[in-house]
Amino acid sequence: MNLDNYTIDELVELKNQITNKIYSFEDGYFYICKIHSYGRSWEDKGITNPYTLQELCNQYSGDDGILNIYTNNPDLNVQNYGDVKFVPTREDYEKWYKYSYVKRQIPNIEKELEEWENRDNVPFNRRPLFTPIYSYETVEEYKKEMSELEGTFVVPVNIGRHFEEE
Repeated sequence: MNLDNYTIDELVELKNQITNKIYSFEDGYFYICKIHSYGRSWEDKGITNPYTLQELCNQYSGDDGILNIYTNNPDLNVQNYGDVKFVPTREDYEKWYKYSYVKRQIPNIEKELEEWENRDNVPFNRRPLFTPIYSYETVEEYKKEMSELEGTFVVPVNIGRHFEEE
């Protein structure tokens, strides 16, 4: 393909068409990306192929943030500063994530409730300022939810960290 005979407008249009084709290409796997950057965290579930995933990995390569990848592509080979984990289905990921979140929250809520109940026995400047937004009923609901979720999902498995350490 000889591109010398194209005008700049035709080249830009061709570039846009190719870029759209690359970004809309779906390889049949899912890629859930957890991005942590400058104190913020968010999730990107719109990645549909390893090329666009690698671009995202390059953007968050440690200096501007970290990218953790959850995928059902067992042969994924990307250079990434964060973790790359295999999970068979999106449902497994969602259940595992919810279970992990609840498991982390229970001790925090219990500690907050305990501090609130003990507020009269500590110096004034160390007392909690606000009533906890959670209750012991919330803790019990979370524990019930955890027991219902337990064993219903496959835990993501680390399939490698392909970033070359210096």
